[in-house]
Amino acid sequence: MKISKQLNKLKTLNVQAEKCSTREEAIKIINKANKAQSKIKK
Repeated sequence: MKISKQLNKLKTLNVQAEKCSTREEAIKIINKANKAQSKIKK
């Protein structure tokens, strides 16, 4: 998978993280960000 695609996902997740208001939303965003970061490191 292309690194640029994962970086775009991380940018989108960053915006979502700034707007989230519940702990559950934050946990979902963190999990998605961790998954995207792990794909970049491969």
